[in-house]
Amino acid sequence: MQAHQTPVSAGKRVANLLRNLLVFTLGIAGLALFLAWMGGAFHHKVQPGEKPLEKASAKGRDLFPVVAELTVDNQNAVGTVQPRRRTEIASQILANIREIKPRPGDKVAAGELLILLDDRELLAQQREALASQAAADADLVTRRGDLARARSLRGTAALSMDEFARIEGAFKVAEAQVKRVQETIARIEVQLSHTRINAPNAGIIGDRFAEPGDLAAPGKPLLTFYEPENLELHASVPESLATGLALGQPLLVRVDAGNYTTNAVIREIVPQADPTSRSVLVKLTLPKIGSTQLLPGMYGRVAIPVGRSERVWIPGQAVRNIGQLDLVEVVDAENRLTRRFVRLGREDRGRVEVLSGLKPGEQIAFPAH
Repeated sequence: MQAHQTPVSAGKRVANLLRNLLVFTLGIAGLALFLAWMGGAFHHKVQPGEKPLEKASAKGRDLFPVVAELTVDNQNAVGTVQPRRRTEIASQILANIREIKPRPGDKVAAGELLILLDDRELLAQQREALASQAAADADLVTRRGDLARARSLRGTAALSMDEFARIEGAFKVAEAQVKRVQETIARIEVQLSHTRINAPNAGIIGDRFAEPGDLAAPGKPLLTFYEPENLELHASVPESLATGLALGQPLLVRVDAGNYTTNAVIREIVPQADPTSRSVLVKLTLPKIGSTQLLPGMYGRVAIPVGRSERVWIPGQAVRNIGQLDLVEVVDAENRLTRRFVRLGREDRGRVEVLSGLKPGEQIAFPAH
């Protein structure tokens, strides 16, 4: 038997359909209003265009004119601080070390005792030689008396010529023996002087290679010694630049570790190039005043002039840093300040080189205090 829909059921279905349609419509409308609100439909909109910013005035600020300077272009060559005279202290005899006084870095005066060697064997040899000298002197006195008597009897029947020759020869042998013993004593005295090793002049001990009890041998370094007032910079200059250098030429030297900058004079140009590095060794004498703050082995640079060019330099205090960017404040025609980014180069005595961003004729302002 087939069921029939009643009018009440059909009306209820229509009502549900209309309600769902209304909910859907309201949801779409709410979503549209939300999107419109998010897009700023109900807020005041800023009209497109540029709004000029108010520039600060340059009044009361310290100004600096931008000018181009004729600057010497340099190429750096690296080098090492070295003492002009580096002395290796070694023994001239074979002996044990009794005492070694200085340590690396100690200052010593000229003639100061540095090393004392064992001299007991030499003293024994000296006493033996002195005893031999006494015996030789006594024998010489005897032989001299014999010769004097022989000379008084020479030519008489009491003394033959052969006997006189024998006595005279014995005297000469005794005389030579005395001289031999004297030379032996002098040689021992020289060797004894070598048991006390003194500083050749005033300076600083650079390094120490031995301790008391070690055996000192000729040619074996015991100490290194240098004069801090006589330092040089030994620079490896490219061979293409070395040909333009001359003895006595002053060059700017910089040693970063000692915060030391000075003009050094070329003392020597080694007339031979290193085939490995294609460079020439150039030795520059550093001034005595102020060079005592340097140490041998420090890294240094020497500026070698290669030409001239116009460059823009400004005081380093006029530059402001924002992150990794550098900017300056430029004064315009209306005496207003405009920020401008610049690209900087090297620094020199509180100034910095401007590679781009500024041109001669402009003015920049120092930061306000």
